[in-house]
Amino acid sequence: MALFIPIIFTLLLLLIVKSYKRIVWIFKVNEYGKRLPGPPTQPLIGNVGSFADKDTIQMLDYIVETANEYRKKGEKVMRLQFIGKLLVLPLDGKTAQTMLQSTTELDKGDDYEFPRAWLGRSVLLDGYGERWKSHRKLVTPTFHFAKLEGYLEVFNRETKVMIDLLENYATSGETVDLFHYIKRCTLDVICGTAMGITVDAQHNPTHPYVEAVEGFNKLSANHSMKAHLQIPFIFWLLGYQKQKDDYIHTMKKFTGDVTAERRAALASGEVEQHSSKRDMNFLDILLCSDETKDWTEEDIREEVDTFMFAGHDTTATSFSWLCWNLAHNPDIQKKVYEEIIGIFGENPEVDVTSEDLKKLDYTERVLKESKRRIAPVPVVQRKLREDMEIGGHKIPAGVNVSISPSIFHCNPEVFPDPETFDPDRFLPENMDKRNAYDYIPFSAGLRNCVGQKFAQLNEKVLLIHMLRNYRIEPMLGFMGTRPTMEIVSKPSNGIPVKLIKR
Repeated sequence: MALFIPIIFTLLLLLIVKSYKRIVWIFKVNEYGKRLPGPPTQPLIGNVGSFADKDTIQMLDYIVETANEYRKKGEKVMRLQFIGKLLVLPLDGKTAQTMLQSTTELDKGDDYEFPRAWLGRSVLLDGYGERWKSHRKLVTPTFHFAKLEGYLEVFNRETKVMIDLLENYATSGETVDLFHYIKRCTLDVICGTAMGITVDAQHNPTHPYVEAVEGFNKLSANHSMKAHLQIPFIFWLLGYQKQKDDYIHTMKKFTGDVTAERRAALASGEVEQHSSKRDMNFLDILLCSDETKDWTEEDIREEVDTFMFAGHDTTATSFSWLCWNLAHNPDIQKKVYEEIIGIFGENPEVDVTSEDLKKLDYTERVLKESKRRIAPVPVVQRKLREDMEIGGHKIPAGVNVSISPSIFHCNPEVFPDPETFDPDRFLPENMDKRNAYDYIPFSAGLRNCVGQKFAQLNEKVLLIHMLRNYRIEPMLGFMGTRPTMEIVSKPSNGIPVKLIKR
């Protein structure tokens, strides 16, 4: 027994030191938060009370409305506090520019801890350093346009599957929730381009991997928005930790098994090692590259899973809101359709080609305006390594800075009448008047979205096939479905529309 006393004493001492540091930090950020503009706080809990009775729709509305109020007062930043956590939100692109342009302040914020259990130290979540730079350097070329052309076959194939599944609704005149079909289509696209396989989510929505991805994303949103779930004991007590562990086990096992099978097939010659990277899926590129010889199986799995995580929900959400915006702006939908037909022709069976995609002009502006009207990702977050001046305030190291495209894109000083859908905001002469950081649907700087070209290309293919086959009419008022404050801005009531066959 005497042997254990020093060990127990050491553990208790470490716990006391850690607790002391945490308590000191809580008091420090609480005191510092008082110097920053922001809504009234309550002792210890900060702004928790302002969010406790709000759902994820109301949370996003509250943040954007409060930001607009403080911007009108001449403020450049706003703060929110949650039980020892201080969030600083820049209120416009110019204020955020210092952070986004930084070559050192690249660490992800605390809100990314939840998906880290699945995605580990991938290029999306890893802290800034040599490992992150080497992974980013390898991953980035896989999203260059020449490589993306090789994905067009998958984009066209899976989109046509979705178009066929929607035919019954066009024939019967029934209302259809497009979001339900779009998110499964984009999951099949991601599986095909990331791993060269299909889970056929469009015909098989109960596939274990499909259910695990959807379950994990819902649980992640729940965890980030409900303060009590961020207390580990409560999260465990309510059974959520077991759910999380089960989802992660299913997703890791699926990707790990596919990776092992693919590696064996490439080694045995069962699958030909392509002569050109243009014809390879993301997993094959990682497995065949000389630069990944020192990578572990876990390194490869994390990057493939990140491709899946970042590319599936984001594209589905963005395209769903595009359909909703077009449904509520029939004149704009008509102009997009006419441009598409003028370039691609009226035959809905003809595949979309990269050369023709380059000719889209008006449609390109419409896609940009849709992402301005409703940002697919409402918030990205960085954690300061060093003290930094933002908006005239010295923000201490360790504080999370939340950069919200939803706030920037609804700024009436930059985008007059922001509730109006106006693609001409993205005419060159209008874009030249704005700070480049006032419009950041894919974030900006060294840590911008590495897969943004992939997402844009996928979305264009989806749109071209959709409008060549159907005209979209809304079955609810525009505000009948609202963006939610989740990892992505999912539509609260789906995208209920009526499809009219061309």
